[in-house]
Amino acid sequence: MWDDANWLEGPAETTQLAENGMEHIPLAASLRYRIGQLWDSPTLRTVSFLAGGNLLGMAVGVIGSLVQARFVSPSDLGYFRGFSIATGYAFFFHLGLLDALQRFYPFYVGRGEKGRAVAVVEVCHVWMACVSAVVSSAFVVLATVSLTSGNWRAMLGWLVQAVAMAGSIYGGYLSATYRSGHDFATVARASIFSSTANLFTLPFFAIWPYVTLAVRSGLGSIVNLVYLHVHRPLRLRWRFSWREWVLLLKHGFAIFIASYGASTLWSVVETTLVLSFLGAQSLGFWSMGFMVLEMANKVPQAITSVYVPRVTECFGRTESVTECMRLCKMPLLWGIPSMILMTAAANLFLPLIVPFLMPNYVGAVPTMCLMMIVLVLIILELPYYLLVAMGKTVQQNIAVYFGFGSFVLLAIASVRLGLGLIGIVGASLVGRMIKIVTIYAFIMYDNRQSADEPILKGS
Repeated sequence: MWDDANWLEGPAETTQLAENGMEHIPLAASLRYRIGQLWDSPTLRTVSFLAGGNLLGMAVGVIGSLVQARFVSPSDLGYFRGFSIATGYAFFFHLGLLDALQRFYPFYVGRGEKGRAVAVVEVCHVWMACVSAVVSSAFVVLATVSLTSGNWRAMLGWLVQAVAMAGSIYGGYLSATYRSGHDFATVARASIFSSTANLFTLPFFAIWPYVTLAVRSGLGSIVNLVYLHVHRPLRLRWRFSWREWVLLLKHGFAIFIASYGASTLWSVVETTLVLSFLGAQSLGFWSMGFMVLEMANKVPQAITSVYVPRVTECFGRTESVTECMRLCKMPLLWGIPSMILMTAAANLFLPLIVPFLMPNYVGAVPTMCLMMIVLVLIILELPYYLLVAMGKTVQQNIAVYFGFGSFVLLAIASVRLGLGLIGIVGASLVGRMIKIVTIYAFIMYDNRQSADEPILKGS
């Protein structure tokens, strides 16, 4: 049976005090020993370095957003953001091979089958590169058509989507191949360099606001993509096999449908609902709130990016749900309280600083504050990747689309009730919470059906 109060607890440990005769080790010495253990932990150092790089990127992003908000109106920002809707739908064309790569590469590495792991990466490498080239070229064609018709603003919008497409698909492939602590340090440096590149665009907002908005949106992605490509951990031959591609598609597509619905499709549909029902200005408010959230969510994403491949490796090595959930215990126990504090701080300070620093976006303050709850949800969603590692595609899709469907229905109802932007964002949060509850329910059910000991309970 599950004990709801203790489900996050690890195996029962008997506290042992080292003795020297009749005297116990002093409390201070015990604390120094524990601190030393934490300091020597490679996982903690990896998370700290990655989080540090992301925090620097967040700081630069904050400065950039403040400057941008001074010179770019909500309507212009909403108009520009509207082009990203096409990119979100076009992301579908990688057909799940990125998801197959994220699952099978660390899985086979965890099993010690390096040859099979590299074979998976080789096929995905060719497919991601080709899809990125084709889709990005289509956006370049649209940009050319817009320019010939005299709409230079649309031309810039489509060009940025060409860059974004390459960053999403080929950049996603590159990111999936970074696994070790050294590799994560490279990812952190890429984030720092891309943020620094964006910093140099800020003076031009005062002269060409919309043009600089487009350049800033694309430049950081280009720098990040080029750096990850140059320092990629795997230098592979150009090899492709349709037979292997079909096998990866067979396994990856079902996973992809769930992951696409949980991330890209969810965001694109939310953007579409805001633009369709509320207009470009409201989308501008939503976009500014989303930009603030993207800067803040670098911290929880640094935590999950380290633990997600380790959960997959753990299951590949042990095939034990219990061991994988024990691995998730640490980021859940210290990540959730940290993100709650971060969310509370954001809700406290945003209403004070936004009217002073970005007066054009005072109307976005309630949206920003509400969106910060996502920081906690990112950590809570970590066990979702255990379902991915276990190959529970039906459960993944049920959890995702149950939450997604709830979000869409609630969002439309909120618009009909006149709740506006807050209603759509609130509906999205409720949908995500429904998805998380469903995920944990499936994990509890799977645990009861397995021969493992109850998840996260002591023996």
